[in-house]
Amino acid sequence: MSRWFPLVPVLAGALALFAATPVLAQRANMPVTVVELFTSQGCNQCPPADAFLLELVARQERENFIVLGFHVDYWDYLGWADTFATPATTARQRNYIRPLRMQSVYTPQMVVNGRFEAVASDRMAVEASFSGISSR
Repeated sequence: MSRWFPLVPVLAGALALFAATPVLAQRANMPVTVVELFTSQGCNQCPPADAFLLELVARQERENFIVLGFHVDYWDYLGWADTFATPATTARQRNYIRPLRMQSVYTPQMVVNGRFEAVASDRMAVEASFSGISSR
């Protein structure tokens, strides 16, 4: 028995990998949904959207989300400099104006898979986009 004892961890690991294989294969076949939140510390409507983003982070493993939060700097002129904002994240949001046929940028804004945008606090619209976008 002691001769086989060192193999126990190896066998247990192999068994765990074998058991996990269907789950990993199933996830590999799931479409990935990229969710981007454009937010700002200087935006008084952003805290609920930030909380929604945290809920999506908790769901990302189960639902195959990639969840990203970007702080923009265009509200800094109001006197509150967003400590997380960069010009690059503002430029990223502005790059969506033409493809998404937007008039301008705003916060809080969610962009799903680069093809759908909504006010981030409109949970129903954002949630509806997950099934609509991923099925295309």
